[in-house]
This record gives sequence, structure tokens and C-alpha cells, in this order.
Amino acid sequence: MSDTDERFMHGDNRQQNSGGSAGQQGNDQARQNREQARQKARETAGQAREEALRRADSQKGFVADYISNFSEAVRSMAMQFKDQDQVSLADYTYRLADRTDTLADHLRDENSESLLKQAQDFSRREPALFIGGMVAGGFLLSRFLKSSNR
Repeated sequence: MSDTDERFMHGDNRQQNSGGSAGQQGNDQARQNREQARQKARETAGQAREEALRRADSQKGFVADYISNFSEAVRSMAMQFKDQDQVSLADYTYRLADRTDTLADHLRDENSESLLKQAQDFSRREPALFIGGMVAGGFLLSRFLKSSNR
């Protein structure tokens, strides 16, 4: 058997030993590159989060005003129910108006980070109620916005 055949069958330890340090350097470089990429991703995510919270803070007053307008519309509806002697419906709609007023005040008073944490906590405790509330809220908000454009 030739020397080349023997190296092929049993491996060439000389090539592995001389190439081992180069392979180790390549692994170290790859590890450093991965760590740098992770660090950059963390920084970018942090910046994106801060920007989103800053924008949410600037928009929450606008949302609170819309909720207050919705509350006024619900209160008006409650008065109509009361005028029509539908006392139980009037009572429910007054309660809804009061709760939406409370929500609007809460939005104005809290910062966006606190509101986000509260929403996350609630969604973990009551996921079905959270999803249902989001769907119902979106439906009501879209109906309100459509009717206010007319």
C-alpha cells in the first residue's frame, strides 16, 4: 500500500495537527461573530422598544380622547334608553360609559410602559377574556369611527 493510500484510510495526523490551530481560530472567530450579532440584535430590539413606547406615549392622549368621545356617545344612548323607559338597558349603558371614562382617565395618567405591563399581565392571567375583549373593542371602535365620519 502506498503512503497516500495509508493516509487516506487511516487519516493523516500530521495534517490534522497542523490544521488544528487554524480550525480553532476559525471557531473562535465564528463565536465572536455570533456574540457580536446577538449584542447588535439586543441593542436594535431595545431601540425599537424605546421608540415604540415613545410613539405610544405621544398617541395615548389621542386614543384617550376617542374613548372619551365613545363614552359620551354611550351616555347619550343610555339617556335615550331611560327616556324610553328601558331602565335595565339604560343602567348597563351608564355603567359602560362610566367604565370607558375610567379607561380614558387611566390611559391619560399612566405611561405606556406601565400600560403594556398591565396588558401583558392580564393577557397571561385571562387569555380568552383578553382576546375576546380585543375583538369586541376593535369591533366597537370601528363602528364608532365609522359613525363619527358620517
